[in-house]
Amino acid sequence: MESKDKLVHRALLVAKKEIAAGWYLFDLEAPLLARAAPGQFVQLRIGSRTDPLLRRPLSVHYADPERGRIRLLSRVSGGGTALAASYRQGEELDLLGPLGQGFPFLDREEPALLVGGGIGMAPLYFAAVQRRRAALPFELLLGGRSSALLPPDDYFSGDRLRPLIVTDDGSRGGKGTVTALLEQRLEKVKEPLRVHACGPAPMLARVVELARSAGAAVYLSLEARMGCGVGACLGCVHPFLREGRIEYRRVCRDGPVFDGEEVYFGD
Repeated sequence: MESKDKLVHRALLVAKKEIAAGWYLFDLEAPLLARAAPGQFVQLRIGSRTDPLLRRPLSVHYADPERGRIRLLSRVSGGGTALAASYRQGEELDLLGPLGQGFPFLDREEPALLVGGGIGMAPLYFAAVQRRRAALPFELLLGGRSSALLPPDDYFSGDRLRPLIVTDDGSRGGKGTVTALLEQRLEKVKEPLRVHACGPAPMLARVVELARSAGAAVYLSLEARMGCGVGACLGCVHPFLREGRIEYRRVCRDGPVFDGEEVYFGD
């Protein structure tokens, strides 16, 4: 296991922007973290006191190794993320990373469907930019509860992405769920392909069902509460089904990206 001390970095907050209600984008100068791959994450220490005690995991939203910068996307969902949103330009952030295993096969020529639910769009955006720049076929599918809880259309234009968007209330794009949108796209794309997804567990369980029916390989980025972020505390274990037996793996160290066919969501 790599030394935890070697993974700790002080990153300069170059810019911060609220891109949707409660969604904050952080641009950070962090040359050693800019080697991260789509699907990897960092652990952010919030403040200098013991409350909150634990770091918060954030997916790497984008990394530019040439400029030595990364972007993080955070949604305010509690006291810790609310404190994170209070950081100001020019401050230094204490980050642990890059951590975990990213999405595999992003450099393959087979078409890829990238499926993000809510804040689960964070690592899929990075994957989409990587695929576009390599001129590899993909579609980015995003879903949210309403238009107010998703980035505006011009947010995606900077990297020339054109996501297919649906919302639960129909206030943006089509009305419905991102899994219903995925089902539609799987019916139209007949080539062998891969599905990469990140979002809440019920959504991911449905993604696996749909990919299996279509004969598509599927890889999931799991969300979990984490303690150490390096696999020592076992606070983020998740059940997996392999050869008819349940086994437990660490989301932080063994994932967060896993073969979706092995992830166990219960009966």
